[in-house]
Amino acid sequence: MKAGPERIDYDETPDVTEVHAAVKREYGEPRADVTPLPLWLTGVCGAAVAWAGLYFGVFHGGFSGEVFNEYQSSPAVLFPLPKKAAGPGEASAELPLAQQGKAVYANCQACHQPTGQGIPGQAPALAGADWVKGGEKRILAIILKGLTGPINVHGNVQTFSGNMVGWEQTLPSKKIAAVASYIRSEWGNGAPEVTAADVDAAKKEFAGQKAQWTEAQLLQIPDENYDTGGAAAAAPNTPTAPGSATAPAPAAGAPGAAASAGAPAPAVPAGAAPAAAAIDVKASAERGKPLYMQTCIACHQPTGAGLPGAFPPLSKSEYVIGDPRRMVAIMLKGLQGPVSINGMPFNNIMLPVDLQFPVLKDDAKVADVANYVRNNFGNEAKEAVTPELVTAVRKEFSGRPTPFTEADIKAFPPAPGK
Repeated sequence: MKAGPERIDYDETPDVTEVHAAVKREYGEPRADVTPLPLWLTGVCGAAVAWAGLYFGVFHGGFSGEVFNEYQSSPAVLFPLPKKAAGPGEASAELPLAQQGKAVYANCQACHQPTGQGIPGQAPALAGADWVKGGEKRILAIILKGLTGPINVHGNVQTFSGNMVGWEQTLPSKKIAAVASYIRSEWGNGAPEVTAADVDAAKKEFAGQKAQWTEAQLLQIPDENYDTGGAAAAAPNTPTAPGSATAPAPAAGAPGAAASAGAPAPAVPAGAAPAAAAIDVKASAERGKPLYMQTCIACHQPTGAGLPGAFPPLSKSEYVIGDPRRMVAIMLKGLQGPVSINGMPFNNIMLPVDLQFPVLKDDAKVADVANYVRNNFGNEAKEAVTPELVTAVRKEFSGRPTPFTEADIKAFPPAPGK
């Protein structure tokens, strides 16, 4: 048979090359086999897993409920903060502790204010306070363990009865040193830096103190510095007036016992607010969520569970799911202890939300936060909070200069005309 395109491969032919070529053109028989991944793909997968583990390890948030507290993580490990370029002949150096402390002070300014002036009758001033400018032992003792009133400030001129939580378990030594250095050097205080070694020495000295300090206990602490070889000696150790600067760095009443601070909302006089149908509660709550995370989270936590003994829960609180008018009143005027929430005692102070957070001077935004709280954390409120209700309550209590007490909220007056 002649060779040609019509010739069948397996026809007899003496040409061995053609026979082999025909065999090669056939597909091999299928086999039960496992083909390994290419090495390059294995490498890519391994690198992705390693990166994910490293990223999670850096941005772990302390593995706690304070997931919005960036100070619990170490992002600088992967993303170093830009440093100021050193000038000619200057060696590049880390920012001074006092400058680093300005960012940490964000935890404190809701109560002590950006100016360090505090809020008269509610949160003590740090500017010019003896306990801030004097020896570092007392200021570190307060930051580490917290402070509970009553306490006198600025030479017995002002008395405060609040509750500041300790920051020992929340901030590392370096950040505590930074915020202490910041408030000691700002607002004309002019006191030397506090070092991380000083903070460690204070932790060791006060390890046996399990509760917040009282004024009497603080006065027993020597008004002096630690000899750690760090900062220069502070101002002369002159006796400080009782209380001089109560709340140190970290938020004394805590960044504002944020928006609803255990704060409330029981029984609602019908008709006090415009009809619930006048507002889309679901949409309002969705708008209120980022506001809550911005203003209330530090005290009441992302879960609304609060902090035991310090800041009351909003979850299924008898003061949250009841009267919206009363809850709004507490948000606008604040609440000071002692007070019992869900059978648990709390002795703290919540400042008016709009005093702490200018964004909540808008009545519509206050309503959004209230609706978010009243419809989350297991809460199911029956009535909506409207901007008109907030405006009416703001006007009704415009003459009240102080936060509500437990007696006030238990005897909360009915809506005008009821």
